[in-house]
Parts: sequence; structure tokens; C-alpha cells
Amino acid sequence: MEMKAERIFFSFASLFNLLFAAFLITITILTNNQLNGYEFILISTSIMCASLAYLYPQFKKKDERVILIKQKATYVSYFFFIGYAMIFMILLSTNVLTLSAYQLLSIFTALMISTVFLSFVFFSRRY
Repeated sequence: MEMKAERIFFSFASLFNLLFAAFLITITILTNNQLNGYEFILISTSIMCASLAYLYPQFKKKDERVILIKQKATYVSYFFFIGYAMIFMILLSTNVLTLSAYQLLSIFTALMISTVFLSFVFFSRRY
């Protein structure tokens, strides 16, 4: 019963973060302001909670398969991080994007969180 409660909690947290992010984005757009950056963190937190809801029964075991999934996912995510950094550097140096430092770090952090947890899900389905 406890495992089901954990999955329900993660699912609820994912839905709550997604709805709160949608609310903040809607309010920001309606007031004709630009997105601050924390909205992306909330969306990535929603992705993280949804991934944990899916992965909780598997990751609770802590066997060799889980260790392999975590190792492969973090290894692949590292290369995605380098790719994200290169893309942001190119877009910022050519003035295609004009972002504040806070916005850039928020987007980069959101991409990192999402990439790691989505790669956990990808590798858990693969192995």
C-alpha cells in the first residue's frame, strides 16, 4: 500500500506543479510581461515528479538494473548538457536570443532536470 501512496503523491505533485506553471505563464502573458524563468523550473519539476511516479517501484529495489539505468542516463545526459551549452552560446553570441542571466540559468537548469529524469525513464523502458 505504501508504494501506491508514493506514486499517488508524485502524480499529484506533478499535476500541481504543471497547473501552477500554466497559471503563472497565463498571468505573465496576460500582463504583457516576459517570462521570468521560474516557470520553466516548475515545468521541469512537474516532469521530474511524473518520472518519479513511474520509476518509484523500480528504483525502490536498488538492484544492478537500477544502477545500470542511473549510470547510463547520467552519462548520456552529460552530452546533452554540453549540447545545450553550445546551442545557448551560439544563439547568444549571434544575438538570436536576448536573455537575462537569470532566465538563461533557469532555462538551462530546467533542461538539465528534464533531461536527466526523461533519460531515466527512457533507459528503464529499454533495460
